[in-house]
Amino acid sequence: MVEKLSKKDMRILAELDKDSRQPDSQIAKKIGLSKQVVNYRINNLVDKGVISQFYTTFDISRMGFNSYYVFIQLEKITSTKEKEYMKKLETLDYVGWLMTGIGRWDVCLLIYADTLEKFDHHLTQIIELFGDSLHDYNFTMLLKSEHISYKFVSRSTDSKILQEENKEKVQLDTTSLALIKALSSNARISLTDIEKTTRIPMYVASYRIKAMKKQNLLLGYKVRLDVASMGYEWHLLLLKLQPVSERRKKEFFSFCENHKNVYYLTRTIGLYNLMVDIHVRSNDEFRQILQTLRESYPDVIKIYESIVVFKEHKISYYPEELTGRNAR
Repeated sequence: MVEKLSKKDMRILAELDKDSRQPDSQIAKKIGLSKQVVNYRINNLVDKGVISQFYTTFDISRMGFNSYYVFIQLEKITSTKEKEYMKKLETLDYVGWLMTGIGRWDVCLLIYADTLEKFDHHLTQIIELFGDSLHDYNFTMLLKSEHISYKFVSRSTDSKILQEENKEKVQLDTTSLALIKALSSNARISLTDIEKTTRIPMYVASYRIKAMKKQNLLLGYKVRLDVASMGYEWHLLLLKLQPVSERRKKEFFSFCENHKNVYYLTRTIGLYNLMVDIHVRSNDEFRQILQTLRESYPDVIKIYESIVVFKEHKISYYPEELTGRNAR
C-alpha cells in the first residue's frame, strides 16, 4: 500500500535524512510545527512502516576493515526457504548490508573483514549456508562510496556521506566501542538511554561522540525508508566500465551523482566498477534513465546489469568482531 504523505511529513523526512539524530524541537523550529506534533508525526511514520530504521554511519575503514559486496544467484528455492536464509544472514555479525531482489542476482550482501583470509573464511561460511540452493556467486571490493540522499524527499546533497578505503586506523577503547554499538542500530537513542544501557555517564558519552565526529570516524546520522511504501521502485544498476581517461570517468561519476533519481554511488574493484542505486516511479522511468546513460556515455559503459530490489533486510556499521579485539 502506498502511503500518501503530507508536505509537512515530507519535510520531516528531509530533515531526518540530513541528520536523523537532531532533536524534535530543532526539526519543529525549521518547519513551523510544535515539538509534540513533530514527535507524533515521526512515530506515525514509523508505525506505518515508512521509516524502518534510524542508523549511524561510521567509517568502517578507520576501524581497520575492508568492505566486500557479494552477489548470490539461487536455484530451486521456495520463498519460505529464502526467508530462512535471510534470517540466518541477518544474524551474521560481519554482514553489514543485506538485500533481496530480482535480476541476475537474487541476493546482495556486504561483508566486513580486516584481512583477505578473514574475508575468505566469511565467504566460505556463506557459500556453505546456501548449500545446494547456490547456483552462482561473485564479489567486488569497495573503493569509494557516496551516500547522497533520498532525492524524492529532498534534492539537497549537503548531507552526502563519503566512504573510502585505506584510511589511517583509529584506536578504539571499550567506551568508544560501546558507543558505536549503541548508535549504530539507533541514531536517535538519547544520552539518558545510552547511560542506562552502557553505564557511560551522559557527559562522557556526549564528549566522546563529538570526538568521533572530529576524527571523521562517525560520519552521519541517517534514516532508512521503505521506498516501496512511498510509491517508488529501487533499481541497483551494476556497471563494468571501459578503460577510458580519468577525466571522462569523473564526468560520468559527476553526472550520476547529480542525477535526480540517484541515491547512492559505489565504486568497486572486481566484477563491477560501479554500483548505482536509483529510485524511480516505474520501469519505464528506469529504462529512460538507462537509455540516457548509454547514449551519453557509450565510451564509458561496457556492460550493465540491474537488480530490482524487493527488500532491504539489514544496515549496520558495527562489525561485532570489534568487541573481540583487544581494545586500547
